[in-house]
Amino acid sequence: MNTLGERKCALLLASLPRRERRRLLDRLPGASGAAIRKLIRELEAMRLPLTELAPALLADEVLGLTANTSLDLDQLLDLSERLPPPWFARVLSVWVGVDRDFCLATLDRKRATDVRRELDRLQTLPPSLVEALRAQALVMATAKKEAA
Repeated sequence: MNTLGERKCALLLASLPRRERRRLLDRLPGASGAAIRKLIRELEAMRLPLTELAPALLADEVLGLTANTSLDLDQLLDLSERLPPPWFARVLSVWVGVDRDFCLATLDRKRATDVRRELDRLQTLPPSLVEALRAQALVMATAKKEAA
């Protein structure tokens, strides 16, 4: 049985051009990549208009994202200064829709190198840990904002 995350990933990847899909699939861990490739083959066999359907079917991923439930760039930069590189890397790794390279480019060279090294080492985190890290980052960013 496949996880919800694998099914969503397969749907999203199936809607991408083959070259981009292959590039992203090659970066996944072996077992996950194999499971998602199998799901993509099953989706393609259905002959559905995946490019048009995927955004609508995955719309729940963006529900609830508001200024109160996501970090803006200033908050991320503030956290990059307050958190040690290993912890900032974890925050950066769980935040979807964030251009990591851009965030790293805003840091001084040593700090950016330390954060990138941590990002490269990070394994996929369990969903409950991802949610906990997001929640804690929001609390820290909000507490700083309210204190100001």
